[in-house]
Amino acid sequence: KITDEMALLFTMVFFPPIAGDPYMFGQIAAANALSDVYAMGGDARLALNLFCFPSCMPNSMASAILQGGFDKVREAGCILCGGHTINDDVPKYGLAVNGFVNLNKLLRNSTAKDGDVLILTKPVGSGIITTALKGGLLKESDVKNVYEVMAFLNKTAKDVMAKYEVHACTDITGFGLLGHCYEMASSSGVNIELYASSIRVFPSSLEYAREGILAAGVYANRKFVGDAVSFENVAQEVQDVLFDPQTSGGLLISVAEKDSKDLYNELTFSLANTVCGQPCIIGSVKKRDTNKAIITVK
Repeated sequence: KITDEMALLFTMVFFPPIAGDPYMFGQIAAANALSDVYAMGGDARLALNLFCFPSCMPNSMASAILQGGFDKVREAGCILCGGHTINDDVPKYGLAVNGFVNLNKLLRNSTAKDGDVLILTKPVGSGIITTALKGGLLKESDVKNVYEVMAFLNKTAKDVMAKYEVHACTDITGFGLLGHCYEMASSSGVNIELYASSIRVFPSSLEYAREGILAAGVYANRKFVGDAVSFENVAQEVQDVLFDPQTSGGLLISVAEKDSKDLYNELTFSLANTVCGQPCIIGSVKKRDTNKAIITVK
């Protein structure tokens, strides 16, 4: 809190390459870092590069990564102020980001309320797709759309949801959809019910999951959530996609039921002509029932 009306947000994220195209990697890494600010209802204002790279990396590749990050930061209306580089055997790139939020619009992942409707703004399954790519089962061109969705800023969805009575929000990243739902439900003191058939997934992610091509994070996320999730007639491959770790995933929005239809409709209109496509209503928030699992997937 920096004034009676304003709070400072600060976050940092960096990770190894997720895309073979260095420019696209820079864009995805930047979008992922900026997303933490959007998930709290804020606007990104200042950013610093965090860049680790081996001395043998060609200058052209390093420049492309930084250019990708710069272009995405500029698209966000944010200022890139420099940063820090260090020699490392494995390349890593990301951002430290400052943002601001009006305290009346500040969102947390711990304030979902009984009766809320859950809306997700991007499909899931990107971790499985990129795992298949690393295994040589896909060409880089085959995952172009997945990369573009990762690189798409959550700013559009943030700007839309600011108009409505949103109680909680989080972005879907490494813990997967179910991991982040578990965080939201457990910290809010509520139960969550999800509708598996309503959750949008990337094409072919279910097919690869059925073949057992999974990111290591799927198993870690399943262990993290443990017995807190109950599945009712949900196929194994669907379960795996819901545990799949995402990079720069969409926003999970917990909105008051009275505003849910209007928010969904405006998000649908705002995202219709983007790579993200249509958002989806994926579930609802229920009063905590200790006789049930924290999350139920039907």
